[in-house]
Amino acid sequence: MNNVVLIGRLTKDPELRYIPNTGTPVATFTLAIDRDYTKKDGSKDTDFIPIEVMGKSAEFCANYISKGRLVAIQGSIRVDRYQTQSGENRTFTKVSARNVQALDSNRSKSENPYVESHPGSQPSFEPSFEPNQGLDPNGFQAIDDDDIPF
Repeated sequence: MNNVVLIGRLTKDPELRYIPNTGTPVATFTLAIDRDYTKKDGSKDTDFIPIEVMGKSAEFCANYISKGRLVAIQGSIRVDRYQTQSGENRTFTKVSARNVQALDSNRSKSENPYVESHPGSQPSFEPSFEPNQGLDPNGFQAIDDDDIPF
């Protein structure tokens, strides 16, 4: 079984290209994922995992996720083998993603000092969660009506 699930942040905006003759969209990007242990000096190592997405998911990535966004990826590990012009055999390991899900909103990008904001971006809607008069803490309004049969 070859199944991988990753959660990390994009290191740069996805690059979208189309396969010649078929027109299939392909997006590539890299996820930065901190390892789950801390070294003696308090720092963590980070892995940079190359991701490839095909089809409608590739177009979603190119249009809706950008550098710094937290995403979840589900897919499989692929190992490509090739030979350089000098005759050396090389391998390249990547994740071929089947599902991509953005885990944070665009709003959190503007709060992240490590991510540059894109000019012309639309302000995001922020709902108010202040309690309203006449509502209980769960947001329901009490009805005082004797005609209710229960």
